Amino acid sequence: MKVAEFRSAGEPLVIVDRPMPNPGPGQLLIHVHRCGICGTDLHMTDIHSCFNPTSGSVLGHEFAGEIVQCGPDNEDRWREGMRIAALPYIGCGYCVFCLSGRPTRCASGVSQASGGAMGGYCEYTVVSAMNSVKLDEGMSWEEGAFIEPIAVGLHAVARSGMRTGARVLILGAGPVGLAAAAAAKVAGAAFVGVAARTDRRANLSVEMGADEFFQSDDELADRFRIAAGDTPDIVIECTGAPGMTALTSGLAGYGGTIVMAGACMQPDTYLPIAPTVKEVNIAFAVYYSRQEFELAANLIAKGAIKPMPMFDGVVEIDDLPAKFEELRRDKSACKIMVRP
Repeated sequence: MKVAEFRSAGEPLVIVDRPMPNPGPGQLLIHVHRCGICGTDLHMTDIHSCFNPTSGSVLGHEFAGEIVQCGPDNEDRWREGMRIAALPYIGCGYCVFCLSGRPTRCASGVSQASGGAMGGYCEYTVVSAMNSVKLDEGMSWEEGAFIEPIAVGLHAVARSGMRTGARVLILGAGPVGLAAAAAAKVAGAAFVGVAARTDRRANLSVEMGADEFFQSDDELADRFRIAAGDTPDIVIECTGAPGMTALTSGLAGYGGTIVMAGACMQPDTYLPIAPTVKEVNIAFAVYYSRQEFELAANLIAKGAIKPMPMFDGVVEIDDLPAKFEELRRDKSACKIMVRP
């Protein structure tokens, strides 16, 4: 089978042939039909990244596919031909974290998001049956691959402890920021604003649930207050850029909540007195639970969240290395998917 293999940071992925993997107990072998190219993958393989995927890793963690083989001791609910999406984590299946839906915390688990296990940039991959969800009959492969990033947005909103009627400001109009906007609206936010440095995704932000798009500049706080009627109750940071802790501290209202959902991979500084005098709550968000993954699938199936406006097209696996390098430079596309 064809695999897009990571060799070393800063170098293009390489297409190689590998034997098809065999599913173990509690695992499923799937034919990958779509896998989203995530900005995290681009950052992880950058020469300046603090992550170090091993040479030979296969990345890709936003995927949907068809079961072609069930491993030993398979649960009766899974069978060949089923269309599924899966969390990109394979845990032991027995620890408190796996049983409670948090396989990312499993001490013996492996992640397809960081190359610990084979990800979705290939024709076939192995996933955990425990952490798989069946796709709704009317759901497209693209919608199935969007379940993972929508789950990220749901988790960010959950970490905020948001109550119905909250005013929410989201920094960043990438897939995570847009997913958070959709999640906040579904969760009952009274006003959702999305802010970014450029306005190229202003219309897309509104399509995904924002009440208003704001250009991120020195007047952002004033313009949000005028539009929403007050300062943000919740600020969700989704860019991962340095300096955002200080910025969010200035934007949040008294007693408000900041959620740092962007993965900043550089040292950052801020003045602690700024959030201290406001008694701001600061939370950090990473990954999601199996329950949030299942909720994302249900919300997409029911049309409560419609992710397809973010979709920009597909690329064949042979063309993935070139597209991957292009996306490092050109940030105009929101979500490109691989079709192995």
